[in-house]
Amino acid sequence: MSGTDILPFGAAVASEVLSAFQLPGGSVLTNLAEAYVDKKRREAANILIEEVSKGYHGPIAFEEHDVDPLIEIIFRFSKAVSDGAARENLRLLAQIIAGLKKKRAFDPDRFRRWCRVLEHLTRDELLTIGLAYRADVKTLPDGDKAADTFDQTLRLMLKEAGYSDEVEALLASVASAGLLSSASAFSGLAYSPTPWLKELCTLADFEAKSTR
Repeated sequence: MSGTDILPFGAAVASEVLSAFQLPGGSVLTNLAEAYVDKKRREAANILIEEVSKGYHGPIAFEEHDVDPLIEIIFRFSKAVSDGAARENLRLLAQIIAGLKKKRAFDPDRFRRWCRVLEHLTRDELLTIGLAYRADVKTLPDGDKAADTFDQTLRLMLKEAGYSDEVEALLASVASAGLLSSASAFSGLAYSPTPWLKELCTLADFEAKSTR
């Protein structure tokens, strides 16, 4: 079964269950699910067109040799849509497509890597990435001490954003995506930015995700 069939299939199962319990509305639910899938497809196409034509990176012009990789990238973007990636995540992925082209790194494998990293992250995890980028920029002038001050700065930013008990889980989740690295410290784990974090934040607007 393809990803695009998941919601209609789920609606059909729900219809069977409703019928078994002699509840009305099974066919209506199927129709609503199909309409929802169509709406998601249109929204995703509009997001991608908007980001390429006038988005975060400005207008992006594609050339004839971009056609094959662009088709492959759009297919992978469409899979993220069908797998249920949130609108916010799709916009970031669309920005990455434009960013890869702008930076002359327009490669489907690079885009697939970022899809694996981003497509199912929560809003809180996206915000943590944005704050991690801000913390990296803020502590960069510290030179050799930046590795120590980054962890402290990011934790303070997360607490100021209203997180408390969730801080460790958020940091661990972003680290598991390859965007932070961890090392043993006196009080537990200390985190530092990875090259992936720095690269990602040049491709998509995570500064806009750094407020709750």
